[in-house]
Amino acid sequence: MIKHILVPTDGSEQALIGARYAVGVAKRLGASVHGLYVVDIKLLEGPILRDVSASLGTAPFANYQGNISMILEQRGEAALDVVTKLCSDSGVPCACERSTGVVPRVITEKSELCDLIVMGRSGEHSEWLEGLLGSTTEAVVRRSRRPVLVTAHDTPKASRFIVAYDGSPNAKHALHVAAEYAATWAAPLNVLVIGAHPEHVVSEARTYLEPHGLTTHYEVRDGEPSESIVAYAGETNADLIVMGAFGHNRLRELVGGSTTAYTLDHAPCPLLLTR
Repeated sequence: MIKHILVPTDGSEQALIGARYAVGVAKRLGASVHGLYVVDIKLLEGPILRDVSASLGTAPFANYQGNISMILEQRGEAALDVVTKLCSDSGVPCACERSTGVVPRVITEKSELCDLIVMGRSGEHSEWLEGLLGSTTEAVVRRSRRPVLVTAHDTPKASRFIVAYDGSPNAKHALHVAAEYAATWAAPLNVLVIGAHPEHVVSEARTYLEPHGLTTHYEVRDGEPSESIVAYAGETNADLIVMGAFGHNRLRELVGGSTTAYTLDHAPCPLLLTR
């Protein structure tokens, strides 16, 4: 049951999209929103300026840390004011806070007493990133024990959900979350099965889902999982993909790439990731 939604924001347009989506979900589910702005401690430490100053034999800019801290705090207040107004306009209970630290770590720690994290697909400095590898979003997904919903859409819809299922432990957790989420939204649930022994995997999923009384459809696909998930979501005009996050070990990801990272970058709809 989702009753507390964490909404990290950095004041960017994508963060605003995530906040709007989260407020829509909260209104539908009768949940509250917890807005969070994290002052990045790496910016306060000013390592770049210190390195340059040392190489030139000069002192760092006077009061660099104080000035940057003030700017970031002002930006944080403005970003949280937007979240507060979105909630107020929709009649959604809201509490906001500003914190300082390593951004993914703080988000993960604050999520421990929440049921869901909602984030925009990319953040303020996404133009500096190649995809989402190494980004705050991926770091939060890897760390969090709570489901993370990543969206580039600001309005939640519920005409059709997809859950990617291969029988793995992470996929089983995703199936549990997908069943509850689909039931809450009264949405049809398509189960996409990719991998070896599909008959057994389909039977396993069907046995679990039948008592939930959902409208379900089972689709078996061959091929590379990430591309199959993205393609199937596009074909069915899905409103949400639910899947287990980072099921492979890090070595396999380095060699063959990550299904989660690819789907984060290419999914045509919001993505709900569980671990």
